[in-house]
Amino acid sequence: MNGTWAGAFQELVGTASHAAVEVVEATVPVLVLIFVFQLLVLRKPVKRPRAVATGIVVAMLGFFLFILGAQLSLIPMGVAIGEEMASAPVGAVVVLALVLGAAVALAEPAVRILAFEIDEVSSGSLRKRVVSSVIALGVGASVAIAVVRVAQDLPLAWILVPGYALALTLTWFAPSDLAPAAYDAGAVATGPVAVNFVLPLTTGLALGVHGEDAGALGFGVVGIIALGPILTMLALSLALRRRNPNG
Repeated sequence: MNGTWAGAFQELVGTASHAAVEVVEATVPVLVLIFVFQLLVLRKPVKRPRAVATGIVVAMLGFFLFILGAQLSLIPMGVAIGEEMASAPVGAVVVLALVLGAAVALAEPAVRILAFEIDEVSSGSLRKRVVSSVIALGVGASVAIAVVRVAQDLPLAWILVPGYALALTLTWFAPSDLAPAAYDAGAVATGPVAVNFVLPLTTGLALGVHGEDAGALGFGVVGIIALGPILTMLALSLALRRRNPNG
């Protein structure tokens, strides 16, 4: 028992060390660039340096905790769920993927921020709950399509080419003030939660269905996820125009 705990502790320390290195590598160059620009280009002192330093430390700590949590939980859990889904009926897999995809979208902080901004800009005529739900529907449908693609070993182009062709067509007819928000929805939906959970899930599904050499088949899901919210938001904008053609 002691050996098991010792091994788990060593694994935790190793994962935490790796996450800390990733945080430093990702943030320090950006911070150096910002301060060089501030001091040498703008030639202005940093206002409230103590508050700035505190914010940097808190941000780096939050980044570290998220990476650590993803490596310890989200990624292994996604792979394990994907491998278990390989033995389930196709219909059940599609329904589960739809639900998981929608839940992942609702958990994305950037999705909530975009929904809040749209609510503010539209003066409440397009509620943030509606925007979040429409984006979640798009992500859920995208994940369902992605797992079907993995299970059937379909070419990625069969989904992306007609999908983006449809998106461009809808963009032509969509209201000009809402179409850009649809493409932002596709971007924010592919945030850290989706990448750290859905991508391992489809990779695990590919391994479970097609064997150990098929893990790469799980890639491409992030591109599919970006497409879903674009289509659902464009469809929402067209529905709003039809309901209020003079708006």
